[in-house]
Amino acid sequence: LEPSEAPPLASAAQTAAARTPPAREPYGLGANLALSEAWWPELLRRWPSDNLARAAHPLGRSLGFAAARVALPGGCAAPGGVVGEGGACAAEWSALCALWSQGGHASKAHLVGAFRVQSRPLLQGFAATRQAMLARLSGEDSADGSDRTDQLQVRLLWHGTKAAGQLADICNEGFDRARAQVCAFGKGCYFATSAAYSDKYACDVHVPGDTRPLRAMLVAAVLVGEYTQGTHGMYPPPVKPHSRMGERYENTCDNLSKPSILVTFKDHQAVPVYVMVYSPTK
Repeated sequence: LEPSEAPPLASAAQTAAARTPPAREPYGLGANLALSEAWWPELLRRWPSDNLARAAHPLGRSLGFAAARVALPGGCAAPGGVVGEGGACAAEWSALCALWSQGGHASKAHLVGAFRVQSRPLLQGFAATRQAMLARLSGEDSADGSDRTDQLQVRLLWHGTKAAGQLADICNEGFDRARAQVCAFGKGCYFATSAAYSDKYACDVHVPGDTRPLRAMLVAAVLVGEYTQGTHGMYPPPVKPHSRMGERYENTCDNLSKPSILVTFKDHQAVPVYVMVYSPTK
């Protein structure tokens, strides 16, 4: 996956290297990461944990996550062209197509492929953040003693970014709230329930060998706890009225009755899990 055009500062050697299939380095998720636990989204629970390959940056930068291309039914190919996983891959592709349809953009763009993103440090940080959020929601420090752990959800949401290079940065380093610009509902990282909305912020990309106009956005697993109405530039989120310890809301949103945009404020509160590649139908 490359920018739609070579970066202006890229040398001829870098551009040539971007066209050369890199050597595939093995990658492991570690023994302590239990993606089979029921709280993970079903799509992630089905992920393979063996025979993973480290992602290769088109300009040769070092990347610290595994990536595999999820293609049309009939096989799943890593960027180097290795086909495997058989029926498991077809099931994964089918689930991604269903997710794309639910995102509300299928009538305007055709999903042509996806890249599975598996980052050991980001997934471990996400799991640890969930545990910390569960502790805060347990009711031990709540004025009314109510246990609110059932309000914590892991949701698959959409995120667009304007530059293809930022896709690799997010997959490698995670979401960075310091890059927030509009901040309409708080100064944090923004995630949408609608792929059609995130397309406004998505970027043009190029997949070697594919001549169609292509765009890409991210699917993220997002920790959503107690949320409140966001306002422009809000940071940090307000203190919960029922907290005896000054705990703040986990998220803000655009509409309390039916949130379509959710904002996170903590590191590792969201983790990239797929880069979705699609082609506009018009």
